[in-house]
Amino acid sequence: MDEGFSDTFLHNIVDDTVESVIHIKPTNGQSALIDGFDELYLVIVKEESEKLKIRNVLHNSLNIQIRWVNQLYFTHIIENRFHRRFVQWTLQGAVLYDRNNYIKQVRDRFFTYPSAFHSRNICVEFTRFLRHYLEAREHVSQGQIFDAYNSMFYALHHWARLAVIEAGKVPETVVWQQVSEIDYSIFKLYEELITTDDPLVKRIELLLLASEFSVISKMGECSAFLLNIMRTREGAWSVDELLHHPEFYGVQFDLILLLEKLSKRSLLREVFVESEYGMEKKYIVE
Repeated sequence: MDEGFSDTFLHNIVDDTVESVIHIKPTNGQSALIDGFDELYLVIVKEESEKLKIRNVLHNSLNIQIRWVNQLYFTHIIENRFHRRFVQWTLQGAVLYDRNNYIKQVRDRFFTYPSAFHSRNICVEFTRFLRHYLEAREHVSQGQIFDAYNSMFYALHHWARLAVIEAGKVPETVVWQQVSEIDYSIFKLYEELITTDDPLVKRIELLLLASEFSVISKMGECSAFLLNIMRTREGAWSVDELLHHPEFYGVQFDLILLLEKLSKRSLLREVFVESEYGMEKKYIVE
């Protein structure tokens, strides 16, 4: 770290609006983590008209990027993990300033295991795995082998991320390196898909069998977060009620698909209630 720049930067940047400052300097030549820059400063501010502001500067031959991000937007990014690099920066960067221990609280929430936050991420990642697995199966049945390969590739990626989350860790951009140390069987499936000499359709069919077993065996466990929410009150839930539940605010995942699959596995029961649009399907935990 360029101590001179950091000291001057902190002196000039920190004011009543700044909540935290994180410094990220990639190791082992992983400059792609911060878009090829030498260093990155992430500044979380309490009030800012823009969600994100970026400046690229040159200092002593170092290419440095500075990102200011609104705290509310930053929290949304971190909790819903739709920007993986932000998560990695937050968890691995050096905290230079943390007015109210905000970053410490964020990190504690990530690494508290198990937790509701952890359980929700398992549920969300499982639905993404499920979606791509089902697409791969459908593509194979239609003879669309290259599309099946693409869907199977993404299914395995989300399966790997799921394994990392279940182990109490945070999926990084090098998720296959992580999963090779956590669950080597999933890593071997990935190797079989991309490296073996077997006919492509045979590789995909074998992986579909492995995925199907995982879907069946893990569905109830991975859906615990959703099922526990539905147990918080008596009676059936509509799709709209669940989609707008505070625990799922801003989360992008295949809730409807998961509800249908849970009902087919008899983990949920479908009930029909008369509404202005006809008989509306709702769900109740068995």
